[in-house]
Amino acid sequence: MVVTDEDQKKIILIDVTVSFENRTPAFCEARAHKLEKNTPLADTLRAKGYEVQMDALNAWDPCNQRVLRTCGIGQRYAWLMRRLMVSDTIRWSRDIYIEQITGHRQYQEV
Repeated sequence: MVVTDEDQKKIILIDVTVSFENRTPAFCEARAHKLEKNTPLADTLRAKGYEVQMDALNAWDPCNQRVLRTCGIGQRYAWLMRRLMVSDTIRWSRDIYIEQITGHRQYQEV
């Protein structure tokens, strides 16, 4: 996701990651990979005069709070958003797993 404020020449780059490992090193590795991947883009934007803030959202890492504050998301909505994101991640992960095991799609396309 890219949030751009042309008036202030500010860009926020957010790369969402789902890490299926729930240990701290998995969060750190996923974050490092995403930041490394997006560094060339951030450098290009900085060369054009933009202030670039970059982070990686993955599962639910406490470091995500900083990203949400940067985006102007209040604490109350951030709490709700976290619950919804984690719930959706678990639901879709389960559906994908069951479909791989059984060969039957777990959801209906609308």
